[in-house]
Amino acid sequence: SFRMDHSKTSRKLGLFDCIEAPCVDECPIDQNVPAYMRAVREGRFDDAVEITRADNPVPSILGRVCDHLCETTCIRTHLDQPLAIRDMKRFIMSHETWPRVPARTAKLAAKVAIIGAGPAGIAAAQELARAGISVTIFEAHPYAGGMVGGAIPEYRLPQSEIDKDMAILEELGVEIRYGQKAGEDFSLADLRDEGFERIFVAVGAQLPKYLGFEGEDADGVLDALSFLRSVREENPIPVGPRVGVIGAGDTAMDCVRSAWRVGATDVSLIYRRSKDQMPADPEEIHEVVAEGIEILEMTNPHALHVEDGKLLGLIATRTEYTGDRDSSGRKIPHDVADSEFEVPLDTLILAISQHSLLDFFGGESPALTSRGYIEVDPMTMESSIPGIYAGGDVAADGPSSIVKAAADGKAVAAAIIASVGGSNEVTTAEMPQPDDLAALIQRRAHREYRVPAKFTPLTVRNNFNETMLMYTPQEAQTEASRCVDCDTICSLCVGVCPNLALMTYQTEAFAADLPVFSIADGSLVESGRTTFRVDQAYQIAVLTDFCNECGNCVTACPTSGKPYLDKPRLYLNQEEFDGEESNAFMVRRDGDTVVVSGRFGGETHQLSINGSVEYTSPGVSASFDESFGFVSGVPGEGASDGGEVSLEAAATMYFIWRGLDASMPEIPFATETGTRLPTPSFT
Repeated sequence: SFRMDHSKTSRKLGLFDCIEAPCVDECPIDQNVPAYMRAVREGRFDDAVEITRADNPVPSILGRVCDHLCETTCIRTHLDQPLAIRDMKRFIMSHETWPRVPARTAKLAAKVAIIGAGPAGIAAAQELARAGISVTIFEAHPYAGGMVGGAIPEYRLPQSEIDKDMAILEELGVEIRYGQKAGEDFSLADLRDEGFERIFVAVGAQLPKYLGFEGEDADGVLDALSFLRSVREENPIPVGPRVGVIGAGDTAMDCVRSAWRVGATDVSLIYRRSKDQMPADPEEIHEVVAEGIEILEMTNPHALHVEDGKLLGLIATRTEYTGDRDSSGRKIPHDVADSEFEVPLDTLILAISQHSLLDFFGGESPALTSRGYIEVDPMTMESSIPGIYAGGDVAADGPSSIVKAAADGKAVAAAIIASVGGSNEVTTAEMPQPDDLAALIQRRAHREYRVPAKFTPLTVRNNFNETMLMYTPQEAQTEASRCVDCDTICSLCVGVCPNLALMTYQTEAFAADLPVFSIADGSLVESGRTTFRVDQAYQIAVLTDFCNECGNCVTACPTSGKPYLDKPRLYLNQEEFDGEESNAFMVRRDGDTVVVSGRFGGETHQLSINGSVEYTSPGVSASFDESFGFVSGVPGEGASDGGEVSLEAAATMYFIWRGLDASMPEIPFATETGTRLPTPSFT
């Protein structure tokens, strides 16, 4: 039930500093998963809570209902099964014995109104309050959580978990005004009159979409949100014994499982594609099947059978795949000729999608996307109306995930904090190092399967008690021990290279404060400063003579890059080096001097190292001391007035040599033009 269709992220791959846990990459809120795994592994459960709360504003909620796409990028997908990241968060938050309120900075003279107490609003409120900003949330319902609090069934998300995350806001002094609906109980003008200079619209997407069939207003046709909200409020809408649900997402799964729990005996899930194409969490699909709910896959709804205003059934046809796919790559279902049939129903629940109600903007309507959601600046989340921000399901691409909504809330808060001159920066700890590198390598060499989640017996599920059981402390520590600490060292590309062309070299962090020059009247004029820095201890380089470009490193690398092309490429032959445009380096000896050459933009740069460092390029010749401190420079032969000169290429070559010389003194040197090293025997 694990998705293993990919293990790569969208992160770019550069020359240096590529170590970053892909689970953190994939997480919209940048949850520090490896750190909380280490804490659990070592039995430091209180520390794990603090780590989790530090960058996650709704961890108790997300420990139950996060879509946990981070698990698809887990390095262990290459070995056995991904880490149970969400289940571990759930275990960690069960050990929070009191609200762990993050540190709050000095109070700022700013007031922010948030419309909606869903995940986006909660996240923004927490970040803003931590930064010392006065926050008031306006919520239409008598409870918080948005879709989370009003629609997700309690067997997945108990109210107590929402309350734990809301308790943080109370401790931070956030005011929440319940029963306040935008456009009815207040307007944007009212908020401005009350002194709210910035307003965050986080109303979600809580209006149902319909199929457009005749008779959708008949008795027995419900939208998913109305049904689930009635269930969550313990006043379920009567559905009768025969219930059908159209849809294939998590909301559809919630509907069929809830319908069964409120007394329906013949429940079916209706989907026009096959089960393997369902977007719902595979775990939810598994539980639907386990609970005996029928999935009518490859079934396309066409009409409603309604008599005297009462639903009697759904008219549908069978579908089939003929080989074509849509723009996203999904298979396109086609109706099978003469396959029409009827599904007898007392109730049909539509769980196909939602959209937002934006009738409260009055005469100052924001720009909308082509799909009808609020268009926002992707960096600041500000709408076309100055001072009005939007995030979560109401903005950009529309409904996504709970964790994405929380990330939007954090992004809005960061933009607002910056706009009022505040700071929401969190002190970043130094990059962790492997405690025992040999033991870590050995751990990565063995398969160790995931500790399976446990569930309540099917015979006791005729209620809304939680169905997933908690890990025991021992089980949690066992699962946490499966983490391969890929935030400390990666080198997966090295491990899968059959020719030993990729290598890991170790070095100390390096930073160089360098001048930037412009050229005027044939002289260098300092026009600014820049810092070249490399922070990580483990780096990768490629011996191009040994590389046959098989692509193994590309498959294993958790970034979107290609290590054999993106990492520093070392050449042993002058002619091959000269033929490269960029990212080519060659190291040779000239007596006691080490000469490092590099190709940058079709030009050759050279570094001569013998105590001090001499650098030559078409644009500049420069001298550096033994610590690579800049001493002096003159324009190069290719320099011209008005041009700008950077010393970054010199720093790049110096760092590569510095690392190789320190940790790989046996590396072969380049040869003279026209000659080649013999192939190493490795014996």
